[in-house]
Amino acid sequence: MKKLLPAILCLLFSSGIAAQPDQPDLKEYRWTTIETAFQPAARHENGFVEYKGKFYLLGGIGINPVNVFDPETETWETRGNPPFEMHHFQAVVHDDAIFLVGAMTGSYPSEKPLENIWLYFPETDTWEAGPVIPAGRRRGSAGTVIYDNKIYMVCGIKEGHTSGTTNYFDCFDPQTGKWEELTSAPHIRDHFPATVIGDRLYCIGGRNTSVHHENNFGAFFDATVSEADVYDFKEGRWFTLPGKIPVPTAAGGAVCIGKNILYIGGEGKQSQAYNQTQCLDTESGLWSQLAPLNTGRHGSSAILYNWKVYIAAGSPNKGGGNLSSTEVFSVDHGWEKLFNGVNLDGWSIRCQARDHDKEYWRVDNGMLICDTKGKTDHSYIWLINDKEYSDFELRLRFQASRENKGNSGIQVRSRWDPEALVGDMPDNKGWLDGPQVDIEPNNPWRNGLIYDETRGHRRWINPSLPDWKIDSAAYAPKRVIYYFEDEEPGWNDMTIICKETNIKTVVNNILASDYDGSGILNDDAHKRHNVGMTGHIALQLHMNSCNLIRFRDIEIRELK
Repeated sequence: MKKLLPAILCLLFSSGIAAQPDQPDLKEYRWTTIETAFQPAARHENGFVEYKGKFYLLGGIGINPVNVFDPETETWETRGNPPFEMHHFQAVVHDDAIFLVGAMTGSYPSEKPLENIWLYFPETDTWEAGPVIPAGRRRGSAGTVIYDNKIYMVCGIKEGHTSGTTNYFDCFDPQTGKWEELTSAPHIRDHFPATVIGDRLYCIGGRNTSVHHENNFGAFFDATVSEADVYDFKEGRWFTLPGKIPVPTAAGGAVCIGKNILYIGGEGKQSQAYNQTQCLDTESGLWSQLAPLNTGRHGSSAILYNWKVYIAAGSPNKGGGNLSSTEVFSVDHGWEKLFNGVNLDGWSIRCQARDHDKEYWRVDNGMLICDTKGKTDHSYIWLINDKEYSDFELRLRFQASRENKGNSGIQVRSRWDPEALVGDMPDNKGWLDGPQVDIEPNNPWRNGLIYDETRGHRRWINPSLPDWKIDSAAYAPKRVIYYFEDEEPGWNDMTIICKETNIKTVVNNILASDYDGSGILNDDAHKRHNVGMTGHIALQLHMNSCNLIRFRDIEIRELK
């Protein structure tokens, strides 16, 4: 083993995290997915850590190469593979090595903890087995930090996803190779990150993966830990914060920024990974919610660098699945609110003359609400944003009541024609031409598919069909996640990305459409109505629909 000199891991674990006068307001931060020509190997249950200004993505389930991200150029490169499969660890940096203390290997659910500490040397792209971990203290999915040039490992699980969740607390001194058992933490937990601010170590998130019920081996997904335990290094004692994390999850990422700890994503009860960014003010002990991830994920780590937070890879689903994407959380994002949460400023209601006196769209408690319960005597009614957009990324959340019996949708690159006469409504003028991303609460497999409302088309374009008819047996996606208002979390996330002739839609972390509209969106019919490639964004109330549907957190980012 190479000789290791003392070092302090800056930004995350040293006094360098103290609040500075120029620290940006975290409420102004937003997540943005970084577009790169090359993506890292998709993986989860991996490490992600900064070393000398570059970010190292290591391990994960399977044999994955080391991928290195340069935040200055926003590019990835590929290094060599580890000697064997390593996963479920929190990587830390000491001197010239990245340490993996308390990793696991093998397949679910009987993964085994590694017998040794393992080191990766970025300068030479080499791996080396370090000291042996005492047999009774071997475990994985633990929290690992550096404080005062020593490595601390807390909690974790001994036997993969079967048994042995602990509250162990240990110290390893890289200088002497000495392993020391310390006072156990107040709560057992695994699948969580640990962080240090000043002289205190924080254990946030996680679960008890040893929990299994008869006929429900995966009962542990619900056994999340909401308490935050704190160890004071100066006083040598543990205590538990009075305030619990609002949305308890396991396997989230965490960073310290100023006096705050951000706990990001995770997995739990719901089918998809969580996208919450939860903020703990360590001075007041209070929790708050910040802007959510673009893609919910668990099983990775987060990095603070130059007041920006980065997260890469992870899983978008409860249990398994791999991501290769990278997101950055900062004030340099380009997102703007389309809906102010207070009134309809910036929006206009458009409908045919017979519906002018009907007030079906309203604002309440930060939500745009379409309420036509018990009322079917109406044509299409749109709520149209006043600005025009061409290439953009739009994200929003929608929620439907079980009383909702109709159809809705998001029209993009659309345009209102007050003089238009539509074939099945010959007595009334007015139509909104353009593509529509479907929202169909009673048939949620349709959410995110694309119907073209443009005169001359008026048919499904993704999938491509001759008219409005669509069969679930033939066209329903293999996997659909949808929540009614009375199901946790109650809200559904939708992202729509329009870039040139491509429209991509994502619903609750699942790609619903990746539509190449070449020859359609730019054909004569769309050009004639000046839609398809540019236009307005609108929320649609379908003709004769009996709806109770809500929208919130509507934001847009123009793409260059």
